[in-house]
Amino acid sequence: MARSKIWKYYDKINLQTAQCLLCEKIIKTCGNTSNLMKHMKTHPQIDVNDHDSIVVRGMLKREPNPIKSRGRKLLKYASIKIKSEPKGEIEADPVGPDMDVNIIELVDAEAHAAVESVVNEETYANWAAAETESAAETASAEDIIEFEPKEAQDHNDPTAALYQTLQQDEQQPEVQLMVSNFQTSHNAAYQDSLAYFVCRDKQPLHIIQGEGFKRLAQVLCPAFQLPSVDQLGAHIGQKAQLQTAQLRQHFAHLQTLSLSCAINTSAEQQNSYLEVTAHYYDGVHRRARTLSVQALPAQYNASNIVERLERVCQRFDIDKSKIVCIVSRSSRLLENAVASLLGSQRHVPCFAHLLETLFELVVQRQEFSALCDKVRRCVAHHLSSCSNLVASQLQLDVTGRAISTYEMLGRYVRQAAQLQKVQPLDPAFMLTDSELELAGELLAVLAPLASAVRQLCGPSTISYPSASNALPIAYTVLNEMKQPENAEQQHQVSYDIRLFVIRHLEERFEGMEKNTQLALSSLLDPRFRNMPFQSASLVAKYMTHLYDLYEEKGDAIAAESGEEANTGSYDIWAAYRAFSHEKHKHITMNGESENMDEISSYFCTNISSLQTEPLLLWKDLSQFHPFLHSLAKKYMHIPASAIPPARIFTAYGEEFAQHRKLMGEHMNNMLLMADCTQEEWQL
Repeated sequence: MARSKIWKYYDKINLQTAQCLLCEKIIKTCGNTSNLMKHMKTHPQIDVNDHDSIVVRGMLKREPNPIKSRGRKLLKYASIKIKSEPKGEIEADPVGPDMDVNIIELVDAEAHAAVESVVNEETYANWAAAETESAAETASAEDIIEFEPKEAQDHNDPTAALYQTLQQDEQQPEVQLMVSNFQTSHNAAYQDSLAYFVCRDKQPLHIIQGEGFKRLAQVLCPAFQLPSVDQLGAHIGQKAQLQTAQLRQHFAHLQTLSLSCAINTSAEQQNSYLEVTAHYYDGVHRRARTLSVQALPAQYNASNIVERLERVCQRFDIDKSKIVCIVSRSSRLLENAVASLLGSQRHVPCFAHLLETLFELVVQRQEFSALCDKVRRCVAHHLSSCSNLVASQLQLDVTGRAISTYEMLGRYVRQAAQLQKVQPLDPAFMLTDSELELAGELLAVLAPLASAVRQLCGPSTISYPSASNALPIAYTVLNEMKQPENAEQQHQVSYDIRLFVIRHLEERFEGMEKNTQLALSSLLDPRFRNMPFQSASLVAKYMTHLYDLYEEKGDAIAAESGEEANTGSYDIWAAYRAFSHEKHKHITMNGESENMDEISSYFCTNISSLQTEPLLLWKDLSQFHPFLHSLAKKYMHIPASAIPPARIFTAYGEEFAQHRKLMGEHMNNMLLMADCTQEEWQL
C-alpha cells in the first residue's frame, strides 16, 4: 500500500505520534492519518493535493492571538493589497495591468506573514502552473514552501510592524480605561469592606496603621492602597449620612417603634454617654438599631437627657406619638427624663438590670460573701501553682459582675474532688465537707436565677430579648423558688438566701405586672397569653382595656386586615387554615363558645410553641384575630433590657467598653453603622 501523501508534512516519532514540520506540534496518530489530515487544515496555505511542492524546513511558531483572522485562505491572485485598519493601507509591489487585482483584508500579522512567504519573485499563479519532473526530484526555488519564525518575520517585515503599532495604539486607551474603572470599583468595594470590618467588630480606626494589618492587606490585595485614619473616618461618616437618610424614610412608614436608652460612664476618663437605640419590626423580624451615642456634661440632669432625646427624634424624623415606650434602668433621673418627654406611663424598667441588682444583693450578703472569699483564695492558689487540665477549668470572678461569682463557685464545686486527687493542698486553701455541701445548696437555690440570666443573654452578644419574655421568666423563677422540694435546705444560710430572693422577686414582679407595656406584650404573645400573671384583678383590668380598644377600633382594623388579605396573592395554606379553624371550632366548642369574639377565643386557645417567633405565630392567627394582631405589632418590638444583656452579665461588657473608648470622635457614626447588615452596606 502506497504511503499517504500527508506524511510529507510530518516526522514520525513512534507508532502513536508524529510531529508537524510546519508548527512542530505533536499529533497523536492512533495508527491512522485522520488526525494528521485534520491538523493540516489549521494550515490553510497548504494544498495537500499539490504533489509538486516539498517542505524544506518548517519553523512556524503559532502563539495565542485573541484577534481572529479573516483572511487565512491563500488565494491565487497576482496582486495582494493588505489593509490592516481603516487608518492606513500598505500595498505590495505593483504588477502588470493584465493581471486581476483583488484585496485580502487581513486582521492578524501571522496571516500576512504566511502570504508574504509564498509570494516570492514570481506570482502565485505562475508558480502553481510551473511543471516539475517528479516530486522526488530536486525542487527549484519556486517549489519550496518556507516557514520562518513569527518573531523573525515581524522583525523583518515593516508591514507587520506597522500593523502591530497601529493595533496597539488603538487598543491602549481602551485598555487603560478598563483597568482604571476596574481598579476604581474594586478600591471602593475594598474600602467599604474595611469600613464594615471596623464598624461591625467595633475596632478602633487606628488598627489599620498596625504593621501586621498592613502586611495582611498587602498580601491579600497588593493593588489596594490603605486609606489613612482620617480618610476611613470620613468614609464611614458619608455612609452614616446615607444610612440616616434611609432610616428617616423607613421610620416615616412605621406605625410604631420603641426606644431604649442607657447612660454609659467611663471610670477612667470620667465621661458619660447617652446611648439611644430604636426597636421595631422589619417584616416578621425584630430589629435593633443604635441611633446615637452623645456625650453628657460632667454634671448632667434630666433636662440634659431630654434635650438629647429630642435631638435624636429630630435627626431621624421620629414622631413622638409613634414611640410606644422608652426602656431604661430603674433610675429616678432616667424615669424623670422619660416622663418629661412622653409621660410617666410610657416608661418600661430594664428587666436585665433587675436581675443584675438581685444577684448583687445576694453576693453582698455576709454569709455568701464569706464562703466566696475562701473559694476565691483556693481558686487563685490552684491557678498559680499548677497547670493541669483540672485546674484550667477554674476561673476567678470579676469585680462588678455578680454573676461571675456564682460561676466561680459552680466551677470550683464541680472540680473539688479532682483537685484534691491531683494536688492535695493545705486545709487553709480547701473547703471543708460542710462548706462544699453549703456551696452546692446555694448553687441549687440560685440556679433558676442564673438560668434566667442565660436566657436573657441569648445566642448573640448584641441581641435584645423581647419584653414579652420578662413576666414569664420572672414568674417561673418565683414559682420554682416556692416549690416544696426547694424549701428543704439543710443549711440555714441557703434557706435564708432563698427567702431573701423570693421576697425581692415578689416586690419587683408586682411592679412589672402593673406596667401596661410589659403586661400587654405578654398577653399578646401567643406563647404566653394570660398565663404568667399572679394577680387575677390585673388580668381582668387588661382584658377590659382590650375590649374598650376593640369597640373603638376593632371594625376599622378588621376592614384594613381584609383589604391587606385581598391585595396579596392567593395563598392556599391561608385558605386551609381558615376552614380548618372553623371545623375545629365546631368540633371542640359548644353552642355558647361558638359565638365568642376574637378576644375571648384567643385567650381560650392553647398556648403556642415556645420555640417560634411571636410574629411568625401571628401570621397564622391574624385572619382569626385581626384586632389583636394589630395590637401585637405595636407591643412585640419592645425590648426587655436597655442594652444587650451580654454587656451586663458577660465579659463582652468590658470588651465593648474598651473598644468604645478607642473609637474617639468617630464613635457615633461607627456604632450607627455597626448594626447595618451586609445588604445595607451594599457589600
